[in-house]
Amino acid sequence: MKPTSGCRLFGAYQALGGIQDGVVLLHSVVGCNFGTMSLHLAQDMRDIRQTCTVISDSDVVFSGEASLERAVRSALELFRPAGLFVVSGCVSEMIGDDISGVLARIYGDTPVVHVKAAGFCGDIVSGLEDGWLALLPLMESRVSRQDTRPAVNLIGFGMDDPHAADDVEAIRAMIAPQAVLGTVFSRCTLEEVRCASCADVNFVLRGRGRKLAQAMKERFGIPWEEIDYPYGATGADDLWGRLERRFGLNYRQARKDLEQQIVEGAGRAYRYVQALYGMPAALLAAGSRADGMRRFLEQELGMEVVCFARREELCDQEDFYQQLRNSEAALLFGSSFEQDGADELEIPLIHIDYPVFDEICLTTRPHLGGSGTLHLLEDIFRGIMKCRTLKGALYQ
Repeated sequence: MKPTSGCRLFGAYQALGGIQDGVVLLHSVVGCNFGTMSLHLAQDMRDIRQTCTVISDSDVVFSGEASLERAVRSALELFRPAGLFVVSGCVSEMIGDDISGVLARIYGDTPVVHVKAAGFCGDIVSGLEDGWLALLPLMESRVSRQDTRPAVNLIGFGMDDPHAADDVEAIRAMIAPQAVLGTVFSRCTLEEVRCASCADVNFVLRGRGRKLAQAMKERFGIPWEEIDYPYGATGADDLWGRLERRFGLNYRQARKDLEQQIVEGAGRAYRYVQALYGMPAALLAAGSRADGMRRFLEQELGMEVVCFARREELCDQEDFYQQLRNSEAALLFGSSFEQDGADELEIPLIHIDYPVFDEICLTTRPHLGGSGTLHLLEDIFRGIMKCRTLKGALYQ
């Protein structure tokens, strides 16, 4: 069996590691520290705010509580973070360390948050959910805002999701100036977490962040809606439509400008865009990305998604590969973990889903909005043209 997603610890790390002035302390073995660190090195090697207790054999025998207390005190002294997030893994849970008791002995003004993230207790999505939910006690009571424009929080971006940083800025530009982007969880500061209660609505990437959104509704009265990843003009239209219906805004001109930008840019490669029509494709990604990308490929490019799976709903990746082998898919959309499947069938792999650790992007390249849609098209064409087989359709 080959799982399609990472363990619970990776989810908690993705949820909390993106708090830009916080530090993650893994109370676990060295492998957890190495794994989480290596997967986000392709994003920004300067921004590694994590440490680890590196549980040893003696900790397993005699308890790792002393090591944890030393590590917490050292992290607070050395990093001086706005917040410290203690994420406990499998070994610390199995040996029964009293982590809450250790943290209770450490006094100070810096909030210290603990999330249980043993891999045998859940998958990456459950780790994300509980990681975000752990931030709820840090939020302040609702206060009035001076800015009268609707404020939107986003829940569902992991700290090192592909293109997430640029996509967030694309969304910010898309909804401006009529609405403002509030807190983007996993891509924010601790102060922005505290102010998240001031938003007028939470938009949740489908399947990721429901626990926090519901808790914020119960505590602060903030409504929430689930959205698919807003790829292309149809994704932008869905996002704008929700804001228009909820707040009475008007994005008519924004729609016109975005469509014109896409048409003019894609028109330069019209013959190649035309070649995509009817092309069979396979897609494996997290729910909101999978549904959003499928909508974009089928409704805007005219492609046919013949092999499809939402990552969190698939237990064994081999089930997807078997479906892929039996299909006529000419290209595959997924993560770096799907490279072996693409290699086996000698078809291009287009990276759209976490994790991406075999590409580095040094420039601004969103996949959302007008320019982002053109970047996405460039990535699709580049992937197809670099592949040495099954390219014929583009040259007919």
